[in-house]
Amino acid sequence: MGAHIFMVGADNFKVCVERGVYGCVQPKREWNQAEIVAGIKTIQAGDLVFFYVKNRGVHGVWRVVETPFYDDIPIWFDGEQMYPFRFLFEATVGDFPIPVDLNDILDLRDRGRMWTFDLNPVQQKNQYKITMSEARELMRLLLRNNPIRKPSKPISDPYIRPASAPSVEVNFSSNNQPGRIRYEGWLNAWLMEALSQGKFQEIFGEYREFLNLVPTTYNKVMDAFLTHSTQIDGMEVLYKYTCIELKTDRATLDDLTQILKYEEWVRRRLASGDTHMVQSVLLAYSFGDDVVEYVKKRQEIEERTVQLIAYRFDEISRTVELSSASQ
Repeated sequence: MGAHIFMVGADNFKVCVERGVYGCVQPKREWNQAEIVAGIKTIQAGDLVFFYVKNRGVHGVWRVVETPFYDDIPIWFDGEQMYPFRFLFEATVGDFPIPVDLNDILDLRDRGRMWTFDLNPVQQKNQYKITMSEARELMRLLLRNNPIRKPSKPISDPYIRPASAPSVEVNFSSNNQPGRIRYEGWLNAWLMEALSQGKFQEIFGEYREFLNLVPTTYNKVMDAFLTHSTQIDGMEVLYKYTCIELKTDRATLDDLTQILKYEEWVRRRLASGDTHMVQSVLLAYSFGDDVVEYVKKRQEIEERTVQLIAYRFDEISRTVELSSASQ
């Protein structure tokens, strides 16, 4: 189970909670649309839903009913945008009429308890997947603000998914270079879809949460981020984080430097300085010789490594295969 915060205006929020449906924009440019779909691919049935309404705060909490779909039937008050990348949700837990104030959110950020939700990111987003620890903080504040528990309000006029509405698909754009995906957003969307199905644990290890396009203090967004935790005698133990940098073409030393910055950021921000609690992955079509050599020397000198993972897209089967490129 995951959790998400979705941005919405006051008028459209009213429609969302009355109809039990939310939609993301469909940009005209393909590279931008790919990034939207990458975010959509992190949404799973059973995930928790919060809404940030401008000048009001964070409202909650609802639960995703089924995986997202494409549907351009008009629902919201916007003549220019149909918000066709949609999912349905239902009420859960209870009714919390008093939202979490923005000042409380900023306080959580200052104390390091909320870090994936950023209202001033380099890359403007309407959807933020957050960690479950952050979701628990939001639930705590909703319960604090609404001490008298009320039953959940049912969706008054539930939107019905049209029978003809297809699931949201990854568009593997053709590229002049065989086996290569055209836009990084599509590579990200494919990876999120694979992670939602529990794939590649033989590469990344057993993971619990998967997020993408995560804001950092480097004025950059981390392409993908995983948490690794397990249950020991009923106790949840978080023991590792994974940061992933994606490149559709040849990875350079600049790309390697970027993933090392993310590694250091996660080590300081989340891992309490524990170097061995963070693993880094650079996933690309190919790697420069200097990248491979640097990773090799780092392993020898520091006993720390960066996994180099090569991908290949098969035009016939429309699938992506991963293999290790580390020496």
